[in-house]
Amino acid sequence: MADKITIKTKDICDTLNIGRHQLRAWTDTLAPYCNRKTKERSAFRYDSADLLYFALVKHIIENFGLSLPFIARFSEALYSCVREPQSLTHPSFLFISEQCNSCERLSLDKIDREGFIIDVNPAQTLVYQFLGLSTQQTQLQLGLVKVN
Repeated sequence: MADKITIKTKDICDTLNIGRHQLRAWTDTLAPYCNRKTKERSAFRYDSADLLYFALVKHIIENFGLSLPFIARFSEALYSCVREPQSLTHPSFLFISEQCNSCERLSLDKIDREGFIIDVNPAQTLVYQFLGLSTQQTQLQLGLVKVN
């Protein structure tokens, strides 16, 4: 069995072009990271889904101008969306509802309220580049995939 890819704080900061203080602000504010128990002199370890999560947070802040406290209201749902299996047949978009403080995979037939539509592809591209995948390899669905 292959070893799990471990991503360090420095890797996330370098990939997203952010400072450690910025990542620390996110992990101190956004669930589930703010609920983690920390051990002295022990660094956090992340995986590719965590990198995608933080890439989406950066994308949302920069492109939609949403504040960190606002994102904190749906950060747990965003985390769940990033970690759930992806559909091979549907585009990768997330729907964020301000009314419900929720985040879910976009289903065009189920939009019954106002919200933000987030394209996941720019964030996924950053993750694929970090992992060293070529353009053709990005067509492969890495991680969990929903099957019928």
